[in-house]
Amino acid sequence: MSNAVNGLGVIVVAAGRSSRMGGVDKQLLRLGGIPVILHSLRAFESFSSTSSIVLVMSEDNFAAGINVVEESGLSKIVDVVVGGERRQDSVKIGLDVLASNVNEIPEFVAVHDGARPFVDHELIERGMSTARAIGAGIAAVPVKDTIKVAPHKIITDTLDRSELWAIQTPQIFRYDVLNTAHDVVRDDVTDDASMVESSGGIVATFSGSDENIKITTPEDLHLASLILEQRLGQSSLSGSGPSGSIFGIGFDGHRLVVGGPLRLGGVDIDFGYHLDGHSDGDVLLHSIASAILGAANLGDLGGQFPSSDERYINFDSTKFIAESARKALLDGWLVEHVDATIIAQRPKLAAEALSMAAKIGEIDGLDNSTINIKITSTDSVGSIGAGEGIAAQAIATLIPIKE
Repeated sequence: MSNAVNGLGVIVVAAGRSSRMGGVDKQLLRLGGIPVILHSLRAFESFSSTSSIVLVMSEDNFAAGINVVEESGLSKIVDVVVGGERRQDSVKIGLDVLASNVNEIPEFVAVHDGARPFVDHELIERGMSTARAIGAGIAAVPVKDTIKVAPHKIITDTLDRSELWAIQTPQIFRYDVLNTAHDVVRDDVTDDASMVESSGGIVATFSGSDENIKITTPEDLHLASLILEQRLGQSSLSGSGPSGSIFGIGFDGHRLVVGGPLRLGGVDIDFGYHLDGHSDGDVLLHSIASAILGAANLGDLGGQFPSSDERYINFDSTKFIAESARKALLDGWLVEHVDATIIAQRPKLAAEALSMAAKIGEIDGLDNSTINIKITSTDSVGSIGAGEGIAAQAIATLIPIKE
């Protein structure tokens, strides 16, 4: 390769959709008081062999990525660009940017996930040594758990884990090795090492780190905060973010009108009446969303999702909960537990409680929360006791993600 310099070019990829974060860009959430992605950028910036860094963002968060770079004061970032449809397309865009200045094409290139904030100099140096010797090196840690093959959830085989490795980033290559692989391979691949393998190249592993986690869920962010506390010392982060559990209470009720089915907890129940509401009338989900908003000091359901807004006519109330949990997450709070009670004289709902809890537990933002649903009546007292309506009350417990 001509015009190469004995340095390291870096492509930090942050163009994913963050679907498991409920649409919140994980790279832009704050960890230790700064965006997650800035931890990686700083690590590569301060590595002596780094010559240039390209940050690849999604189109939706491109402007936010530019703001992070402009406010960082880092000098080795040569460009912020919008990624492609696939991860490999995003990496190719980064490679082309690194090559756009023909006098400074680096000899080596590191590809790193922006959602892995704990890359450090020792990890990068191990990758560089492997790439010098082999041409391609990827961070990896031994698989510790027993791995089963279970198509359709039926176990058919147990793999020998002694030769299995969990792959991380950075993945470091000679520039010409990775660039050639991108020119040759057109099939979808899971990572850059797979692309080099598919092109006939040799890839070796180097020792990764158990702390080099990838943040993909709210729980990962909570774990990352604990790792950072351990690295920096417990006292250094005290008071930097919300602390202690917080609680919110939500309540909702609607009258029953003719025509089924009845929807409660996201479950359609065979009944000749349904709840009359602006959205789908699901009082259980409304009470839970309201409890989450209340705990996070974000007002109430009507304020966030007003009934005057036509977008919410016949709206799926699971989305109220997902959006409420997302808003709480942006303020540094995870939904840990929900305890809710349905108040109904009719129909009998005890047999549906577990199905409702399972359905609610699948909602984005609650998929790692504990959900408890109870059923009671008013013993024929009042309008609910007369079978004219149904109400629900919920308590949500939120725990902090420390910055």
